[in-house]
Amino acid sequence: MLPASGILIYAELLSNIRQVSVVVALSSPVDASTKAEISEQGRRIQIAHQGQTEIISLPAQVVPLAALPISRHGILDLSWRLPVSPSETRPANFSLENQALPWTSVDVETGSRIACRQCDSEFVPKDTIKVWKDLPSENWAEMMEFWHCHKPHDDSQPDEESLASKGYGANSAISAQEGVGFVDLTSFLFSESNCSGLAYSSSTVDAGFDLSSLALDDAALRKFLHVFCNNCKIEVGLFNVLALSVTLFKWQITCQTIAPSPSPSSSECLAATLMATISKSGSSKSIITPHVLGSSSSDPDQSRVDLYLWVLNPNVVYSSSSASGSETAMKILYRSIGAEEGNKLIESLNSDVQEISLPRTAIEAAEERLKSSGLLLPQRERTFKEWNVGLLGRWEPST
Repeated sequence: MLPASGILIYAELLSNIRQVSVVVALSSPVDASTKAEISEQGRRIQIAHQGQTEIISLPAQVVPLAALPISRHGILDLSWRLPVSPSETRPANFSLENQALPWTSVDVETGSRIACRQCDSEFVPKDTIKVWKDLPSENWAEMMEFWHCHKPHDDSQPDEESLASKGYGANSAISAQEGVGFVDLTSFLFSESNCSGLAYSSSTVDAGFDLSSLALDDAALRKFLHVFCNNCKIEVGLFNVLALSVTLFKWQITCQTIAPSPSPSSSECLAATLMATISKSGSSKSIITPHVLGSSSSDPDQSRVDLYLWVLNPNVVYSSSSASGSETAMKILYRSIGAEEGNKLIESLNSDVQEISLPRTAIEAAEERLKSSGLLLPQRERTFKEWNVGLLGRWEPST
């Protein structure tokens, strides 16, 4: 949808070649009234057309030009590549490894209270958590499941002490520990004994139980249980059966941070996960699948819809006449695919696709965010072959 002026401007910083790409879509063909110029010493661009004017701030200062060339009459789209001004501080070299991550262990105050973001009900009381620790990687849960399935076989029944010595016991570093808050890219993990105000359930329809053990007794073999706020009933996390831990999603909770920082959204947590995946695997393609609550041997969910993402550029700074100010984002190709196609891509020996698991609601929120961001782009920039084009905002600390 074009702005009321009938002029849509999209500008994107191409930091690797120090240029700003500008694309303009008009509601009617270019004519003698169409003008384009750079103003405010290269910080803004102004487009005039048939008595209407649209002005946006550019994502970087460019070399000032009194007027930009208009190629020919009769077209609906205009585009330019504008050189970044020599006076503009050279953009820092982008590094996937050094990107700001939302709420790491060093960001959260020791003893921070954890509460529901929607209703402020308390989940972890103040001064309960004595230390925060980062988990080794985002796929730690999958690694742990592999270890449990393939741990050394012993004909005799192992006791708890021998399991602990091999890293499988409750005192293993990857299991939940009282007084310790574990942190990964999307969630905080706690011992259930440190939590209150939660309800556990094997489905999203029943009221849930006050204890995970009651929900597990009531359900078939599970990898996870749903965790809800007991007050407002919103889903806030998962109970990880293997790790015996309560996982609370960062986008559903509040906490106290050492320095003021914005609360991350589920889409920003996904963007952080995508950056970590590219950094570790080199793969820019990911399939986002809903969390599997049942055992791996259960029947596959044929109604499952996955989100297939292909990161074109993890470091985009853009501005648009349909939004205010400049934003930092990832530019992404995306499409929805069925469970069968998703499984084939993930399981193929030649596949360069990584799997990322998120709650279904978070996947739906990401897809909605990508769809809405596509409206910031001119019509011809919104698709590429069978893919849609979108922008996924990255989390940025407060300045």
